[in-house]
Amino acid sequence: MSSRWVNVAMSLLLVFAGLFGRGAEQASDLGVGLTIFLVAFLAMAGVGFRRLNTVLGTWAVLSPFVFAYPDRVPGWTAILAGLVVIVASLWPDRPPARLRAAGPRTA
Repeated sequence: MSSRWVNVAMSLLLVFAGLFGRGAEQASDLGVGLTIFLVAFLAMAGVGFRRLNTVLGTWAVLSPFVFAYPDRVPGWTAILAGLVVIVASLWPDRPPARLRAAGPRTA
């Protein structure tokens, strides 16, 4: 499973957590979740977008502290999803199968 698909799954988790939140936590989780979702799909076309998900994952980790979420569950959901997004966005993908099958080139 590509790390980008992991980011898509975590973005959906943040969006669902945002649907049940209230106030600043709802806005933060919905906004960050939808943005991670979009960036994950854009990153499938270009590697440069992956670093943006690193920044968004960092915000997801920090947002419960910045907004002082009143409930624990949305806060922990944002922290854990953000950590997974950070790791997945920094994790290198495997090369395409056609490159793995070719093996090392000899001169």
